[in-house]
Amino acid sequence: MAETEVEFDRSAAGKERGARLLVLATGTLSTAHLPFWLNWLSANRPCYEVTVGLTDSARHFVSPTALAALTKRAVVANSWSTPAGSLEAVHTRLATAYDGILVYPASVAFLSGLAAGSGASPFHLAVLGTQVPVVIAPSFPPGVAGNPIIGDALARVGAVPNYHLVKPHKGKSRSVDGETDVTAPMWDAIGSYEAALDATLDSAASTSTAAQTGTVDVDVDVAHPVSV
Repeated sequence: MAETEVEFDRSAAGKERGARLLVLATGTLSTAHLPFWLNWLSANRPCYEVTVGLTDSARHFVSPTALAALTKRAVVANSWSTPAGSLEAVHTRLATAYDGILVYPASVAFLSGLAAGSGASPFHLAVLGTQVPVVIAPSFPPGVAGNPIIGDALARVGAVPNYHLVKPHKGKSRSVDGETDVTAPMWDAIGSYEAALDATLDSAASTSTAAQTGTVDVDVDVAHPVSV
């Protein structure tokens, strides 16, 4: 799917929506703002059950302890190893346990791995294997978004039916004197997710109605009419 930009539903009905949402944060400076956005999400979607997953590089930019306190749920590590030392099929659990996945923010490394079909981490495999809507909000260092290699990666990711890219916004770079493409506000990502979920539910309802109706096509030879 191409980049989507959907208006966030600020109505009272919208505020009552519920979902089990997995937010995967990767290693970008925009990840440092994640506590602010989780506070915003809890105020505007109080019925959402949010779980955060952090890549190893994301942990350089935000505290897992703070995120766990904000969401009241343990932060998921990007590892197959458990604290007890055993191995767990983390990717299959993450792919099936939620109503939607947000990759917010999505780093160049994560996007490139996803476009290549990399199964090198549980988070990549979960996003590759899930059937629920996946909203991906890229964050790019200065000059990177215009590179044709990144353009190809975005095109491959955007072609997946249940993937929804959220267009970055222009913002001030912290490393050079100029603008760069920074992660879109969380309301853009949530708006895209809810629109995708509604479209999926509408499609499923239409399919169910058609199956219950049991429409049958019958070919009749007008020269030899028959009763059906």
